[in-house]
Amino acid sequence: MSENEDITFEDALSELEDIVHELEESGLTLEDALLKFETGVKLSRLCNKELDDAEMRIEQLTEGEDGVRTERVEIE
Repeated sequence: MSENEDITFEDALSELEDIVHELEESGLTLEDALLKFETGVKLSRLCNKELDDAEMRIEQLTEGEDGVRTERVEIE
C-alpha cells in the first residue's frame, strides 16, 4: 500500500484480501509477514473509516421531520 490515502474502498479491500491470503500461505519471512500485517492493519482502518463515513451519510439522508429514522442496511 502506498502512503497515498486516495485509495478507493474497493481497492483497499481487495489489497487487504490479498494480504490475508499471502499471510495464510505462510511462505513469508518473519520480517515480510510483519510488513504485510502492518499494511493490512492500515488498510483495515481505512476500510473501517470509509464504512463509518458511509453509515453517517446514510443516517443523514434518512433524517426526517420527526428526527432520525434508523434503518438497518445490510452490507455484504
